[in-house]
Amino acid sequence: MRRRAAAFVSVIALFGIADARAAFAQDPTEVFVAQSLVAQSLVADAAPVASEARPFNRAPMRVVPRPDAPTQTRPAPLVGLYVSLAGMHALDVVSTRNALAAGATEANPMMAPFARSPLALAAVKAGVFGATIFATEQLWKSNRKAAVLTMIAVNATCGAIAAHNYRVAAAQRRR
Repeated sequence: MRRRAAAFVSVIALFGIADARAAFAQDPTEVFVAQSLVAQSLVADAAPVASEARPFNRAPMRVVPRPDAPTQTRPAPLVGLYVSLAGMHALDVVSTRNALAAGATEANPMMAPFARSPLALAAVKAGVFGATIFATEQLWKSNRKAAVLTMIAVNATCGAIAAHNYRVAAAQRRR
């Protein structure tokens, strides 16, 4: 069971890394920017250039306005925190299943109806994960620091819950 959990967490982490790498990989000759930045670049292009030589013989960069681009960029730690939250939820599901198998009962009355079914538990955890990501995405647009701190707190809480579940499972097995 632990191997499956480790494999699941590894796959989620790999998807998160691949997604982050794809987000940073851009075509070097074309950059999408917010329209306000395009206006600034047009003003800068109107100024006379001292030297027309381009370093490394690169093609000129073409700036293409993207109307749906946000004016702010996502704080760098958020993607990593999202990936680690997926891992924490996976650990919570696995640790809950281990504790229940050892004879413990679900202490959270809201999760108790779902705790006996692995599929239902995973579905609820996936929904909570999605809602957390959605709320954080909305939050960082108005308060970047609060979004990062919220994700750190949520990750720490989920990790503490998983650790508690593993301790309960170990205590149940010792009985």
